[in-house]
Amino acid sequence: MILGLERMVRDTARQLARGMGSFFKDCGCAKPTRCPHPYSIRFRDALGKQREESGYATPDDAIEPLTQLSAEKKTTAPSVAAARRELGQMTVEEYAKQWIGLS
Repeated sequence: MILGLERMVRDTARQLARGMGSFFKDCGCAKPTRCPHPYSIRFRDALGKQREESGYATPDDAIEPLTQLSAEKKTTAPSVAAARRELGQMTVEEYAKQWIGLS
């Protein structure tokens, strides 16, 4: 493979789609790409709350969960997503009453 083309392919593989989330290193190292600190990811869960996870050794390891979340969002029906959001806002007590049929 041509040297410039190989680099371009690697760089485009790490570009994230808009709204997919982000990955980063939370350290003050002069060369963060070569330091031993782990990568972190930031994304929004099904409820719309911002979440952050860390402990990924490489950028590719950090990107993988983001791509899985993005693919899951694309394939989930809007009615199912709305139901998940509604259930996520309920307390266990409210859910139990609804399931039993008390409310």
